[in-house]
Amino acid sequence: MTLASRPVFSHSQFLAMPFMLAAAGLLLVLAGQALFHFRSELAVSMPSLRSTLETFSHAFGAPLPLPRHTEQVSIETSDLQTDSARGNLLVMNATLRNKASYGQAYPSLELSLTDTQDTVIARRVFSPQDYLPAKTAANPVFSGNSDVAVRLWIDAVDLAAAGYRLFVFYP
Repeated sequence: MTLASRPVFSHSQFLAMPFMLAAAGLLLVLAGQALFHFRSELAVSMPSLRSTLETFSHAFGAPLPLPRHTEQVSIETSDLQTDSARGNLLVMNATLRNKASYGQAYPSLELSLTDTQDTVIARRVFSPQDYLPAKTAANPVFSGNSDVAVRLWIDAVDLAAAGYRLFVFYP
C-alpha cells in the first residue's frame, strides 16, 4: 500500500467527527452565554469593549445593563424627622454616594421603622422612581464618585415608631 492510498482519517475517527463538531459548537454557545451574562462587568473592567458589548447586547434585543455593585454605594447621611408643616408626616433625608469610579444603576432603598425594642413595625421598599427627583430620574446613571440627595415623605402617623433602619440594595 502506498502512502497516497492511505485514508486521512480512520473509520473510528470519522465516526467521532460529528461529536467533536457538536462539542465545539456547544463550547462556543457556552462562551457566548457567559459573555452575554457578564457583559456589564466586562464593560466596567474593559471600557474599550463597551461599544462592542452594546452592539452584542442589542443584537439579542437587550440593552447593556448598568453595573449594580452594592458595596460601592453607601448611605453617607440619613435623618428621619416629623414634618409638622405637612400634617405630621415623617420626612426622610439621606445622601447616597456612588464610591465607584464608574456609573451604576440607582439602588432601591429599604426603610424599616422600629419600636422602642428595635423590632420592625413597618417596612417599605422605594425604587429609584420613588425617591429621585423627576429631573434626576430621567437619567438612569448614578455617576461615579457622586452623591444624590434623597427626600421622602412617609405617612406613618398611626405608628409609634421610635427608630429606623435604611438599607441600599439591588433587586
